[in-house]
Amino acid sequence: MSEFRYLFPLRSDDLQLDKMDDKKLNPSIRHLFVEITQMYLEVRNTSSAQFSETDCSTLLLKIDSALHYVWEQLHTGQWKDVDPEWRKLYSYVSLFKALLCLELGKDEGSGLVNAIAACDMGLIMGEPILDGLLSNIADILNEKLWMLSETKRAIQENQKEHEDSNGCYPQMNKENFVETVHVPSIETFLLDIMDKKPVVITGVMDSWPAMSESRWSVDYLRKVAGYRTVPIEIGSKYTDDAWSQSLTTVNEFIDNYILTSNATAGYLAQYQLFQQIPQLKKDILVPDYCYLGTCDEIQVNAWFGPRGTISPLHYDPDHNFLSQVVGSKYIRLYSEEVTSSLYPHEQDLLFNTSQVDVEHPDLEHFPLFPSAPYLETILESGSMLYLPPRMWHYVRSLSTSFSVSFWWK
Repeated sequence: MSEFRYLFPLRSDDLQLDKMDDKKLNPSIRHLFVEITQMYLEVRNTSSAQFSETDCSTLLLKIDSALHYVWEQLHTGQWKDVDPEWRKLYSYVSLFKALLCLELGKDEGSGLVNAIAACDMGLIMGEPILDGLLSNIADILNEKLWMLSETKRAIQENQKEHEDSNGCYPQMNKENFVETVHVPSIETFLLDIMDKKPVVITGVMDSWPAMSESRWSVDYLRKVAGYRTVPIEIGSKYTDDAWSQSLTTVNEFIDNYILTSNATAGYLAQYQLFQQIPQLKKDILVPDYCYLGTCDEIQVNAWFGPRGTISPLHYDPDHNFLSQVVGSKYIRLYSEEVTSSLYPHEQDLLFNTSQVDVEHPDLEHFPLFPSAPYLETILESGSMLYLPPRMWHYVRSLSTSFSVSFWWK
């Protein structure tokens, strides 16, 4: 597919490999990477009519071998302890693979799909390289695939879900409702809210492009990110024994879990989707209140799933704005002072998660739980919930839902 060759670096200098500290890599993988890079440049600088398909297939085998080797390195020990040079290497080899997938694709569609998948694996497992080149290539190829689609799917709403949704709403006590505030000033937030209490904030999201008339829909997400590979959780909540994780495309996730009733829930949860797909990042705005913190780093995560997905009762160490773009969620909150009545897990991995099934508690095993005071709310589209650090919260989706969380210190 010569029309996309311009996207890929042409010369060795364009790759900026001098920014890699390859001395931190094993000699064997250094040698293989040099060989792969030279072969990539030969393919890149040879017209499609001249290069040998056999040579490309040989290069693809070497690339897959290198990716497998680096994958093993990335999964040895703790992720935070892996040297960034290994992740950078994974990104470069994924870039080379993307070009090979385009050249070797038996048809235009399959070549594009495989090339996007290669870019996304580099984005998920690797380090940013060449000013976000992997992300830019994946965006362009995804748009091309959307245009090639013979039957563009119209905006679809799961009508059955809307008809049945009333049955999943909890009974609530007005005395426990979380306070709602409309666009508090920075001063009001700092003096009266921050670190003191949870509040539902309305009006702040009104200026988000995602909340405009062409707000996020199944159709829009397919167009922007349908062929992109993302990690999802399988299972209604992460404390279930059967809970697992998987990689899938956004289109497959929508087809299998959003538009189709599935006995096993799928959830794109706590994922930095906006870092992988910057086009979606343009649709949201970081709340100004986040900049009152002590650290410039703000972690932005996406939460996209069908009705019934659950985040078990837990707390996070940072401030949080949970911003509801599509659908609604039931949320129950407990203060840190009642932690002993919430029965946190004893193992280190789940120390910040309660053992209690909030809406169906086992009172024989957790007798103190009903005595713990709580607040609750239904977070609707266009509203955001401020959560102070270490506030316990339980979340259940009442409909197909897309939320954005902003964690800040």
